[in-house]
Amino acid sequence: MAESDTQDRPEINVKIEDAGPGLKRLTIELPESRIKAKIEESYVTLRDDAVLPGFRRGRAPRRLLEKRYAESVQGDVKNQLLSESYTQAIEDADLDVIGEPDVKDIEKLEVPESGAMSYTVEVEVTPEFDLPAFDGLKVTTESSEVTDDDVAKEIEELRERSGQMTVIDDAKVGEGDYVESDVKILVGKDAGDDAEVAFEQAGAYTLVHGEDKEFKGHVAGILIGDLGKQLSGKKPGETLSISMDGPDGHENEKIKGSPITVKLAITKVHRLAPADIADLLPRFGMENEDELKERVKTMLEQKNEQTQQAESHKQLTEQLVDGTTLELPDGLKSRQIERALQRERMQMMYQGTSAEDVEAKLAETRTQGEEAAVKQLKTFFVLDKAAKSLDIEVTENEINGRIAMMAMQQQRRPEKLRSEMRNRGELEQLYLSIREQKTLDAILEKATVTEA
Repeated sequence: MAESDTQDRPEINVKIEDAGPGLKRLTIELPESRIKAKIEESYVTLRDDAVLPGFRRGRAPRRLLEKRYAESVQGDVKNQLLSESYTQAIEDADLDVIGEPDVKDIEKLEVPESGAMSYTVEVEVTPEFDLPAFDGLKVTTESSEVTDDDVAKEIEELRERSGQMTVIDDAKVGEGDYVESDVKILVGKDAGDDAEVAFEQAGAYTLVHGEDKEFKGHVAGILIGDLGKQLSGKKPGETLSISMDGPDGHENEKIKGSPITVKLAITKVHRLAPADIADLLPRFGMENEDELKERVKTMLEQKNEQTQQAESHKQLTEQLVDGTTLELPDGLKSRQIERALQRERMQMMYQGTSAEDVEAKLAETRTQGEEAAVKQLKTFFVLDKAAKSLDIEVTENEINGRIAMMAMQQQRRPEKLRSEMRNRGELEQLYLSIREQKTLDAILEKATVTEA
């Protein structure tokens, strides 16, 4: 047993063993002296606060306190000893813990009346590995010019994003329509209405894609290959039932990789009327269409730069991950799926991707399952270690600047977007996204870059 030699801390004995990829098993022993000191401390606190009939506060005899509160004190002492000794053990051993501790047989563990107390805990830790040399990495870039057709297409998309939705009564669903429906995802193949509901949402909107998008569509984050075909020709009041297997990468365990039935009860059909160009001019502070075209061209050039940067980062990341050997903790894989989706959302929002295209891409990502999650997890560890080796930091101003940029692209108020991201727990992922991009920019300076 390796005894802690930290003089200003209570004594504990700790044994550390490898328990699997990225997993450590700690056997922690607390001596009798530490247990009794904690029990005494608890009764002193209890005596100061407890009020017993016939005794003034702080005057109750110890034997009465023990008789009435023994079980409660034992539970509190156990929790305090576990928390304090575990924290001390990982700090003394300098373990980089990345998951919640798993205390073995915690229900059976009791504070002994005499002698030492020992328990075992397993924790996931950052895997140990070596990074490839940054100056050995190679990147090929391609430059692209913004054409008049590109500008015209972007203005048309701006007109659509700024357009007005109109409910079409008694209309048949067609390409480009937005179908409003009440969605239910039922557990099981060809499930009936009495089946278990895994997910439901009233008033969900689904964009109907045509041949240019291969008729793909998504419902509740689930990609459906021919959704456009199946919705085409439907009317309000009609229903659509689709039996399929849920994507392996879905966050909902009842949907993930399981037989499900997706049901849409169509309530309305909305058709988009694009905004007039004259209505776009004041929104962008332009006086005429030529000025709008110049502004859009500048925006597209900036977007091209971001796309080129993203492609360079992708090449670097693939080389870094392929050139690194590391084993991953099994428990992290499922949790990584949700983190990967959040990070991908951050990247697409930064690049100015439309909300519809973001959700469509995320629905496609969910179909990639565990393999994609494992790759994302390796990427996280590799770039995290690279960031630490390069002393990469992210400031609050950089986070605010990124939110302001995304808000401008979405034509929204920055403070409103930040509030929504905070409520969804996305600010940490935004921090990681910026940190990874800064890390890859720093690595790019050391790599060999060739322009095609």
